[in-house]
Amino acid sequence: MTMSLTAVCHYAHSRTTSGRGKSLPLIIGTYTAKESKGIYRCDFNTATGELSQPELIAEIDNPSFMALSANKEYLYAVSEGGNNHTSALNAFSYDATEGTLKLINRQPTHGASPCYVAITEGKAITANYTGGSYSLMNINADGSLGKATAQPIKREGRRSHVHGIFPNKKSRNIFITDLGCDLLLQIDQAGNIISETSLKHGSGPRHLAFSKKGDKAYVLNELSGTVCVFDIEGTQPRLLQEIASDSVGGGGSADIHFSPDYRYLYASNRLKEDGISIFSVDKRTGLLEKIGYIKTGIHPRNFTLSPDGGFVIVAERDSNRIEVFSRNKRTGLLSATLHKAELSMPVFVMWGR
Repeated sequence: MTMSLTAVCHYAHSRTTSGRGKSLPLIIGTYTAKESKGIYRCDFNTATGELSQPELIAEIDNPSFMALSANKEYLYAVSEGGNNHTSALNAFSYDATEGTLKLINRQPTHGASPCYVAITEGKAITANYTGGSYSLMNINADGSLGKATAQPIKREGRRSHVHGIFPNKKSRNIFITDLGCDLLLQIDQAGNIISETSLKHGSGPRHLAFSKKGDKAYVLNELSGTVCVFDIEGTQPRLLQEIASDSVGGGGSADIHFSPDYRYLYASNRLKEDGISIFSVDKRTGLLEKIGYIKTGIHPRNFTLSPDGGFVIVAERDSNRIEVFSRNKRTGLLSATLHKAELSMPVFVMWGR
């Protein structure tokens, strides 16, 4: 699929919602191997959990992960290509009110299969999965991207698979998960490595979430299906706990997020008994206790919580839908709703405002 540099797709949506509540835009990334064509948007009713039918707002190859600028005026989307020629980061100007994206520019990542992007202090950083590297690009005043500088990770006898980039607001350092080398890296804003923490062989660290104070990191391991809790106040992270998220050996844990009040933590699991694990968080120690599990559709690769914490919205790739679960704010537990939106191979969801 070829993307036009001048193309602008408009999202003609109704701002009326059924029931109480307001309408929030939900941005959806997809794999474009089948019917989907790129980035979609739908309306979410904050009171009822209803979703409108997703509509295309930008035609682009494999936008599997995205990030908004702090002022919400620019959107950055990876093109998760399988080689250096098709792997890139795309910069768009974004109008949340009108529902439009306009491509500003596109820069090769110089690392294959970029699957994550983070924005921090005037730069974009991508995680290049099969490229085994992370790429840094300066963001210009007009939102455009400068050329990428790729930083490969090489360890003897191991093949790097960089999967996530996580800026820490407290330390201003950036944490990187390397699934292939079982590493948690910490770099400074210039891209220099500050620390390396080895996880158990075969863990496969994928995504992480920070505590409210930014003093702990909760690393979700894709292959072992566990969550590792680290104290990150010092230069070298210190392991405090490892607890199972996937208890059936699926080997496909995917995404992890806190509730808005940080009392509960959620992790998605794929490939077997697909669903979301629910953990309570000890207020004093930050340690976890698994308190529940709810099944989802097939392959819940990514999810997000509504800003008020009342719902969890899940991108179910192989069920070809976005599904909404209601959340009990007191107990943290989830329950199914009837609210779904059909879309081919959704893999990412993000609030557009």
